Amino acid sequence: MTLGIDISALQGPHRMRGIGFAILNFINNISSADRSSHKFVFFMFKQNEVEALALLNLDGMNYEVRYLESKGKKAEPKTSLLSARWRHLLHSAGRQLGELKDRYVGNSMVKDCRDIDAFIQPDQSASLPRSRRKMKKVLIIYDIIPYVLEWEYLWSYDTARLRGFSRKAALRCVARRWFYIKKLKVNTRRADILLAISEVTKNDFVRHTGAKSKKIKVIHLGVPDQTNVAKEMRLQRYHKSSWGYVAKDFRLDPKTPFILYVGGGDRRRRIDELIAAFNNLRGEGIDLKLVLSGDSMQGPDNIATQEIQGALKTSSYLEDIIFAGFTSDEARNYLYKNCLAFVYPSTYEGFGLPVLEAMDHGCPVICYPNQAVKEVAGNLPIYAKNHGDLYESIKQLLSMPTGEREVVGRKNMAHAEKFSWSKTAKEIMSAIS
Repeated sequence: MTLGIDISALQGPHRMRGIGFAILNFINNISSADRSSHKFVFFMFKQNEVEALALLNLDGMNYEVRYLESKGKKAEPKTSLLSARWRHLLHSAGRQLGELKDRYVGNSMVKDCRDIDAFIQPDQSASLPRSRRKMKKVLIIYDIIPYVLEWEYLWSYDTARLRGFSRKAALRCVARRWFYIKKLKVNTRRADILLAISEVTKNDFVRHTGAKSKKIKVIHLGVPDQTNVAKEMRLQRYHKSSWGYVAKDFRLDPKTPFILYVGGGDRRRRIDELIAAFNNLRGEGIDLKLVLSGDSMQGPDNIATQEIQGALKTSSYLEDIIFAGFTSDEARNYLYKNCLAFVYPSTYEGFGLPVLEAMDHGCPVICYPNQAVKEVAGNLPIYAKNHGDLYESIKQLLSMPTGEREVVGRKNMAHAEKFSWSKTAKEIMSAIS
């Protein structure tokens, strides 16, 4: 079988996260038997080709590279009677309509699929290739959080009006929301096979896009194989300066326990409630640090969510909150291995990979009981519902004897071992064969 895979996500800034992370781990964990049995065709752009391929383990793989054809930009007219605002609106509408057309007829950038037996599109927001009768089209689907949590992301008309938007602005919100779900509906209809990362994701797609349940197969993601975790690690800590937030070398005091959060700063991840629990613990005189890791975790002003930003700026213990920014795999593994607990107060996830990663390092986990996390982690985490529960759970771990913590860690590690990328890769290859 000749298998085509769009790996262009490895050429962007998010190649080590999200979709790029999934592509990388899938390809690098394809078994020797599948490598020798199939031919692989990687579709990508010409720029950054060497860097992207260098990330892949291509040993024993019969592969070739084919290039995606970039769409040329239309020349802007030198003069226009339209205002800049109207030109922007028309350009935005034209782009959305063009993307919708690509979903219907297929991606014109993907050329030369004549010998491809199956094509994997790992980006649910990208279009599938133009149809060939014998080619299976496989789409990996992750979540539709922006649509499901409309109050926080893609607003409906009523929500936009309640937030103070004018009628025209509210209608633009409606248009963005409609285009988002319409493109997914067309994509899922054109795909022959849908691979969902969780039952929660499968159910959401069936409910909101009309995708047929029988053509969706659930394949859980995996956790990377552990390497030796450094006993000591020099980290980065962001400090505010007249030049903005600046990273400086930093070492954690091994005598001071810390709790860890890894992720973004969206409203659904109730970091403000974590901060409230942390404030209460510090207010009782408990010597404790809070480490925040993630792209936006470089200081209060870098987090767009007003509730979280406000909670940070008004905290009396801001100096005890360490903004680590985006951390390397090595640094993140060190943090997982050495923290008192990984705390993940997220109300909604498509999978909840950070929870499994923490468990894989034997780390106690405290999180909110959203469906995806319960699906993959079972009853092993400590489930909390609000900042009061977070406070009590962290306090419980602080007083837990070392032996009991080790038992919790061993159980978590044993559970995480069930989720390997080699298993995920094997199931993907089996689903499309």
